[in-house]
Amino acid sequence: MEEADLANITAYLFTDDELHVPPCDWQPSVRLWAALDSEPAYFVQVAEKRFASDAGRQFPIWDFTDVDVSMARDPVHKITLFATTSDAPSAHNIWTHAADGRTLLPSPQLPSGLVGSIPLAVDARIQIVWPHGGAPVEQAEKANITAVLFRHGTMEAIPAELGWKPTVRLYSALNTGVGQLPRQGMMGTPRTMTAGGLTFVAWDFNDVDVRAAQDSANRIFFWVKVDGVATYPNIWAHGTDARTAFPRADIPAESCR
Repeated sequence: MEEADLANITAYLFTDDELHVPPCDWQPSVRLWAALDSEPAYFVQVAEKRFASDAGRQFPIWDFTDVDVSMARDPVHKITLFATTSDAPSAHNIWTHAADGRTLLPSPQLPSGLVGSIPLAVDARIQIVWPHGGAPVEQAEKANITAVLFRHGTMEAIPAELGWKPTVRLYSALNTGVGQLPRQGMMGTPRTMTAGGLTFVAWDFNDVDVRAAQDSANRIFFWVKVDGVATYPNIWAHGTDARTAFPRADIPAESCR
C-alpha cells in the first residue's frame, strides 16, 4: 500500500442480499467515486464490463483500471472508494485504502460564505460524530452526527433566510456491507448555527446507534445525501481500525441468465 501508485478495482452487482446477479446482457453505467481524507467524493471513471467465473458460476463484473491511489502512500492520508450505477437505485459498500482509515477531524470546516440561490449540486460534509458523553469508540453506544451542505466545489453554506428545506439523509454501512438504498437513510433535522461570523443551516442526526464499533473488528462508515439533488459526500469512518480487510470476494448465488 505504501508503495502503490495505481490500483485496479472490481465491482460486483447483486440484486438482493442473497447475492443473486443481474441479467447477463444488462449494460448499466457503473461509476467509481473516491474521497480523499474528509473531502467530498469525486467521480473517477466508468467501469468496463467483463464476465468472471467462481464456484462453477458465470456472472458479469465491472472493472476500473489504473486508479490513482498514490496519495495513500503517505500514512497521513486515506482514500475511500465506492461504486454506483445510474441505471437503477443502488446501495453500495465503502472500501478504505489507507494505513489508518479512521476519520480524524478535530475541528469542523467553517463556511467561507453563503449561497444566494438554491444550489444545483452540493457537497455534504459530515462535521462531527460525537458519541454520547464523549465516550471512546470502544465504549460508545449512541452518537450525534452533524452535517453541513455547501455549494458543490465551494465552502459556501446554506443560509436560513434562503428558505430551502431539502430532505437530508444519513446513510451508513458496516464493514464491507452495503448501506441503505436512496431515500431510505435517516432523515436529518435542520438547525441554524453561527460560526466564523456566518449564520447557516446544519443538519443533525441524533441517537445514531454505534454499538457495532465497540468491537475492534468492526467499522461503521457514514455519509450524507440530499433527496433529488446531486450530492458529493465525504465519508466518515467510525472505528478503532477503519481499514478494509476483505480477503475473498463474494460468491454469487447463481450464474447470470
